[in-house]
Amino acid sequence: MTTTLPAYYSAGDGPPVVLLHCTLSSKNQWRALCSMLEGEFRVIAVDLYGYGETALPVKKDRFTLLDEVELVQSLLDEILLPDEPIHLVGHSYGGAVALRFCHRFPGRVKTLTLFEPVAFHLLERGDPGLEPVLAMMQELGRLMAAGLREEAAATFLDYWNGAGSFGNFPPRVQKEFALRTEKLALDFSALTRTQLTLDDYRQLRLPVTLIAGRSSRLPALRVSHKLSETLPDCRLHLVDTGHMGPVTDPELVNPIIRSALSQAIPDER
Repeated sequence: MTTTLPAYYSAGDGPPVVLLHCTLSSKNQWRALCSMLEGEFRVIAVDLYGYGETALPVKKDRFTLLDEVELVQSLLDEILLPDEPIHLVGHSYGGAVALRFCHRFPGRVKTLTLFEPVAFHLLERGDPGLEPVLAMMQELGRLMAAGLREEAAATFLDYWNGAGSFGNFPPRVQKEFALRTEKLALDFSALTRTQLTLDDYRQLRLPVTLIAGRSSRLPALRVSHKLSETLPDCRLHLVDTGHMGPVTDPELVNPIIRSALSQAIPDER
């Protein structure tokens, strides 16, 4: 797939920290974290394909996580020194992209910090966390085929944020979510189509900080616990929040991210 540069926000001076957002979101979800980190690090918050100010991918059939990885890599090649190491942070879908990035470019990532990466391809058939994902994909497919985009967005957001969450947004924001549902379908397809296994990720040799919400949904928790048991250098933090913790409870999540970065790179500042 031919890539063009994504939209991004960059500020600060220091070791580069790349931030990847969740589905139906944008680089703006990291505003509070950027403000916290800008005094010590160079923050680079990226709009992934189809979100924020980045266009949808031109080629939509067979879209994969690797396409997102190549998008991020194209930006880093443009704004950083050749092969300059980065510290990678990802939430939900952005966390799954971050994992895939580490596997594709293992020498470029110094530390990895994830909040509930939805790497659903790691859930084997029969896993109790997989059935809800497949059921949601089927329902989203039905709604999208019927042209019911707002209903599709509501189904997705209410599942992860709690019943009635979509209805609490102003009509303007609801319409924005509805416009992004085409990419939502591509995200789910990419997450389940990826062929990598836990054994593939077991080869990652870098410090990983994994954060999960105690009140989150089963699929995300299953992935988080599987990764925490597999990655050789991983610390799991459980927080009193849900899957959207980086957005709804940044005061609980962001200090963990900052601590992980500060502890990992004291010699770089």
